[in-house]
Amino acid sequence: MFTFLRIFLMAIWSAVLMVLSPLLIPVFFSRKVPLFVGRYVFSPVLLPMVGIELTTNGAENVPQDRPVIFVSNHCSHFDIACLFRALPRYIYFVAKKELLWTPFLGFHLWAAGHIIIDRSNRKKAVKSLRKAAAKIKGGKCITLYPEGTRSSDGEVAAFKKGAFHLAIDAGVDVVPVHIDGTFKIWPKGRWKIKPGKVVVNIGKPITTANYTKQTSKAFAEKAREEVLKLRS
Repeated sequence: MFTFLRIFLMAIWSAVLMVLSPLLIPVFFSRKVPLFVGRYVFSPVLLPMVGIELTTNGAENVPQDRPVIFVSNHCSHFDIACLFRALPRYIYFVAKKELLWTPFLGFHLWAAGHIIIDRSNRKKAVKSLRKAAAKIKGGKCITLYPEGTRSSDGEVAAFKKGAFHLAIDAGVDVVPVHIDGTFKIWPKGRWKIKPGKVVVNIGKPITTANYTKQTSKAFAEKAREEVLKLRS
């Protein structure tokens, strides 16, 4: 009963803000309004709503004078809300094009300027990644989950190379992030939510200058090693 109530309230809260926050963009003349709402309104209400006590370590490691790509492990639907609150920058997420047709979410992704990737074929995917790299060079900090999907057992799977190709194209550093606790609260494939503590540990930036596309696999492995070192 409590889980159903939490999911219902969470869904209503998310849907309302997904619609209302983009509508404030012309009022404040800034597409960053939805990002502000995500960090200072959405997450601070949603996390206690579902019983999450959030602790962040290493925020001082995040550069404030240039864009970066945050790479994080992915354990739960709650990872997004935790990262919105924990990371000391306005963050954009990368979403597949199909999500633009999802009610509420699609409108929000488009209006807020999140990065949309067309994966229907290789040519379009490459073109999308080039556009994404240009947006990052223009100042957007983005968050990626290099595992590609949520963990089914709470462990950190191998990192795919796409995030690191993007970092090399954009010429920006990668900041490793580890989330601990969200898997226990709401694991993949389960419907029961168990309140608890979440710790987000942020590591020091990994420079892209030492890698090329030919060594992107080593780049991915290095980033995964740094994420694993951040485990609580």
